[in-house]
Amino acid sequence: MSNSSKIKISRYESTIKKILTNTIHIEIYDPLIKLATIVDVRLTNDKSIAKIYISCYDKNIIDKILSKINGASGYFRTILAKELNWRKAPQVIFVKDNTQEKFDEVQNIINSWKEKSNG
Repeated sequence: MSNSSKIKISRYESTIKKILTNTIHIEIYDPLIKLATIVDVRLTNDKSIAKIYISCYDKNIIDKILSKINGASGYFRTILAKELNWRKAPQVIFVKDNTQEKFDEVQNIINSWKEKSNG
């Protein structure tokens, strides 16, 4: 993939994130879905699938949010179809963002290693 293609995809991802964030905060009335925060968007090179990484401050309800928001993925795809001037709107798949858990895991490994080397 060329550098200009990567830049285009990155712009598309940013645009999708902005559209969906606004939709969640302004147009959605479900209080559970409103708790979702879009962390990242990854678009396939052919723009057919958009993976939307979401997080929530309350880790105990993220699975409920995912279930509900994926149930409304058709609605979000319709919003994207209206906002984007593409021939075909991407399929929208919401997934849990694991960045914080991975960070915590690495931090624990580092702390454990430091304790062993100091002890």
